[in-house]
Amino acid sequence: MLLFKNIFPLNTREHTYNLFSQNHGNHKKSRKNLCYMKYENFEKKYYQPKVVTNVEAITMENEKEIISQKSNNGIGIVNFFEGKNILVTGATGFLAKALIEKMLRTTPKVNKIYLLIRAKDKEAAFLRLKNEIMESELFKYLEEMHGESYKLFIKNKLVPIVGNIYEPNLGMDIIISQKIAQEIDLIVDSAAITTFDERYDLALNANVNGPYQLMMFAKKCKKLKLLMHYSTAYANGEREGIILEKPFTMGESITKEKITSISPFIEFPSLDVENEMDLISKLKKNIKNKCLDQIMKDLGLERAKLYGWQDTYTFTKAIGEMLINSMRDEIPILILRPSIIISSYKEPFPGWIQGFRTIDPLIYFYQKGDLPCILGDPNGLVDLVPVDMVVNATMAAIAKYGYLQNPELNIYHLTSTFTNPVSFSQIFDYFYDFFKLFPFVNSKGDTIEVKKVRFFDKISDFENYIWEVLSKQHEVQDEKEVAKIQMRFKRKVKYLKHISKLYEPYMFYKGWFHNGNMQKLMGDMSEEEKISFEIDVTKINWRNYFVKTHIPGLQKYVLEGKKIN
Repeated sequence: MLLFKNIFPLNTREHTYNLFSQNHGNHKKSRKNLCYMKYENFEKKYYQPKVVTNVEAITMENEKEIISQKSNNGIGIVNFFEGKNILVTGATGFLAKALIEKMLRTTPKVNKIYLLIRAKDKEAAFLRLKNEIMESELFKYLEEMHGESYKLFIKNKLVPIVGNIYEPNLGMDIIISQKIAQEIDLIVDSAAITTFDERYDLALNANVNGPYQLMMFAKKCKKLKLLMHYSTAYANGEREGIILEKPFTMGESITKEKITSISPFIEFPSLDVENEMDLISKLKKNIKNKCLDQIMKDLGLERAKLYGWQDTYTFTKAIGEMLINSMRDEIPILILRPSIIISSYKEPFPGWIQGFRTIDPLIYFYQKGDLPCILGDPNGLVDLVPVDMVVNATMAAIAKYGYLQNPELNIYHLTSTFTNPVSFSQIFDYFYDFFKLFPFVNSKGDTIEVKKVRFFDKISDFENYIWEVLSKQHEVQDEKEVAKIQMRFKRKVKYLKHISKLYEPYMFYKGWFHNGNMQKLMGDMSEEEKISFEIDVTKINWRNYFVKTHIPGLQKYVLEGKKIN
């Protein structure tokens, strides 16, 4: 470890404000009591019709008046996108692809969607468009709709642009960047690094420098009606209880927020983005050996913990929000904070997913019998939202604020815990139900029988139990094989410990994301829009979703025919 090693050990769940208190010995609260809090009382006590955002906003009456002038039917989502030119960053990622597909399918009169793609030249960019979007399983329904004219339709709508969000002018050719700046009405920013323990320098470049370069480019866009940025609900860091849809301001931190709430007289340094950038720059100049990779990973986690975030990913996403807020001037900004995005609920078909998402490694190891226990709170709540509901909320919110075009910042939590909670013990029961009915068969043809998972709150108990289970599963008589088996066990346990430590802040999370703006958005929609752009998470039956949709989708679109290391 490099900095603050003795102050903030990485293997603790103790909150940073406790570490600054002299008498914090009795700080532990019952997780069970927290998680069994009745939601009826929750809403009565905390829910307000008008959500607090700390942003000056026009009144609800004026919103409705302006929206009604634009459309006589709800928000007018489909009409809004007609004729619009849109720039999308992170275009080949999971969420952006789902958004592009939905826009093309439901708002075919959109003019052009420019896709910023990292590639060496135009040909390479078009090849990525062809392989990763046009021929994607996700777009099969759209292809069926258009038949033989599908390729022509895509060619007329999607324009691949060679670029890099980390560079000035987003890495675009100067002539192309000028053309796009003159034409685009909307910017959708979906570019990010989402790895929890990414190198600090890489995460800062993607999640902080990327938004900086994007804002610099946005200031050149004369027709720009709205810039929409995807963040994460977990950018709220180690906040607890009801978490409102509030913006971040430059320099604030969760640690400072908590310390100030306990004792206003204790000083804690403000978060300085330039200092963070200077720190990594100096380290990269002074350290040239092979250890730099691990040093940067450790540094990111340490700095995140110091300021009150759970990991490098959430920390840098929060800084990215601060930067956007500080630079926005007269640009209308919409920041959407989804929680854990999972496979599609309905559209374009149930269960579509791209790559391993947050909860999927747990499902994968559990089905193989390699995850008999979990480091986590069984009664803790896990916040999940299907990708198609995120997409629907995105289009509805873009239309709403695109019509208004007010130079303000609006924050949305696209989340489920507040209105349709589900616990970790429940989702693992659903995993158990599925694999009892459809057990995993390994490469040797053996059927794996799963058992109900056990929960531990100490990493040592977690590790010991895994060793115990693995030893019973693979009893070896041949002494020559013992050493080989032991080495394999050691690697497996080490990896599972690593995963568990990464997931630990989420498995013991004590916050509930208020999603009042999402509820208000649903109220603005017409009945037809509520069907075409469904965002009501209360309709999800979590058991049915996991057993009938998510796990089969994961097996079909991610695991089928693939070997996962």
